[in-house]
Amino acid sequence: MTFKVFIIVGESSGDVLGASLIEALRVQRPDLELRGIGGPQMLAAGLKKSFFPMEELSIMGIAEILPRIPKFIGLIHKTVAAIRGFNPDVVVTIDSPDFSFRVQKKVREENIRARQIHYVAPTVWAWRPGRAQKISQFLDGLICLFPFEPPYFEREGLQAISVGHPMVTSGLLEGDGKIFRQKYNFSPDRKLVGLLCGSRGSELDMSLPIMREIIVLLRDKCPDTAFIVPTLPKWHDQLTSFFEDVPDVVVTSVSDEKYHAFRACDAAAVVSGTAALEIALAGVPHVLFYKMNKMTWEIVRRLVKSKYAHLGNILLNRKEYQEFLQDDVNVETIVDRLQVMLSDPERTVSARRLSGELKDLLSPNPNEEASEQAARFIVFPNIISRS
Repeated sequence: MTFKVFIIVGESSGDVLGASLIEALRVQRPDLELRGIGGPQMLAAGLKKSFFPMEELSIMGIAEILPRIPKFIGLIHKTVAAIRGFNPDVVVTIDSPDFSFRVQKKVREENIRARQIHYVAPTVWAWRPGRAQKISQFLDGLICLFPFEPPYFEREGLQAISVGHPMVTSGLLEGDGKIFRQKYNFSPDRKLVGLLCGSRGSELDMSLPIMREIIVLLRDKCPDTAFIVPTLPKWHDQLTSFFEDVPDVVVTSVSDEKYHAFRACDAAAVVSGTAALEIALAGVPHVLFYKMNKMTWEIVRRLVKSKYAHLGNILLNRKEYQEFLQDDVNVETIVDRLQVMLSDPERTVSARRLSGELKDLLSPNPNEEASEQAARFIVFPNIISRS
């Protein structure tokens, strides 16, 4: 008898988590049968096909999603119908809460008899804390990345565990900047600045003009500076075209060299999100910036409870990384900060010290990978199934 799991992800970071989870689930249950929605990483890990393209769910911002509500609702109904037809033992949703929770709620309402697990807790500590109570009504378990998250949900009666962040064991900390510099013929003393533009199309639309301004202005002050743009394969051609008239800009989407690229950087400018935490763990001095649709911003700034946008600052519970948000995004100020980082070796020393702190916070069980803990929680839950 097979162990049937339906997995849903809606963006690239979830695709990476999903791929690691699939591999770990197969170790726990060699009889694993999979269906779901995923991207290239999950397909490579064993998902035979995606029910529909993952990118259909990769929407950021209230203003951006409004025109697509009818299609969004249609995808929810199609997904729930696919789950019912598959009759899985477990439904696992990963991040993408706007879609994931609507699907999980519908699964519960339709009394589809599967355990319901969500991976990556909603940020109730930052905004909309009432979501903890709401999701406890239709989930059986929650897998958290950060150690401070489970109590928010346990007090609502939802079983929650913290498995740590998989990026700690992803190879990021083993990245070697020398390898990257040698491959692209950058001397050891050449200053390299990373430009991390985001993973969503809307983030690229926002960040690329700013990145180009950063290059122009920083080159005026530090003429010999070169730039690294790590990105996803799906954006490689677009970014290569965007920067083709700018000398000494390397666009890389080769997954095996991304972490080498991070460690080659002397400083970086990063769009808020997972990439900011990655570059922080890599020990690179950096600044974070983010802009969004004005209507979305006006709503978000009234709802957000967290003092910080950078996940590193949130984890450390203090402001160690510079943040420039919305109207505070000023290219001249960002370039001034980058110039200081390039000229002051103490900034690198400090960034590496902070990297060690973050690693400890993100490794609640250093003897076991996050995906292994998550898989065990899914396969052998200490959960009383609903009758």
